[in-house]
Amino acid sequence: MSTTVLSRFRMSFGRSVAASFAIGVVVTLALIGARLDHFSAVAVLARPPHWPDLHLFFSQSPAMQAHVLAALGAVGLGAVLMLRRKGKTFHRIGGWVWSALLTTVALSSLFIFDLTGAWSYLHLFSGWVMVFLPLAILFARRRQVTRHRTMMMVLFYGSLLISGVLAFLPGRLMWQLLFG
Repeated sequence: MSTTVLSRFRMSFGRSVAASFAIGVVVTLALIGARLDHFSAVAVLARPPHWPDLHLFFSQSPAMQAHVLAALGAVGLGAVLMLRRKGKTFHRIGGWVWSALLTTVALSSLFIFDLTGAWSYLHLFSGWVMVFLPLAILFARRRQVTRHRTMMMVLFYGSLLISGVLAFLPGRLMWQLLFG
């Protein structure tokens, strides 16, 4: 293959990842339309955050506790990995730990059900992680750095940060822990 064909493939791959990310965000935002009834109490939004209600946290299932703790660890370690130099020993070891944390977050979410007894729209991110994380690891092992970086950024920003923000919708557990 010529370098022109390879560069076109790289560009189209990046565009397809960006397009799938955008579609995922649009679908997720469309699915939270049913949750907008929680926003009717504007007075609740005016309350300042407080220390987390640990009694509420420890009253949750072990799957929920593991999910929250692994998600917090993945966000913190992911931020450190984004800021530190890549390719060194810390990046490699931290990347494996981050991958294990993200896998724990995704797998534990499969045992967490909404108040209705069914999965919620946030479970779409678990499927996303189970597809993109092995690909990102494969790209790193093949030394395809650009693809690896793109996939990891999609996983960090899409799966952790966007779903984390959505987990703080009024009425959800994270909202109750800090604002309830």
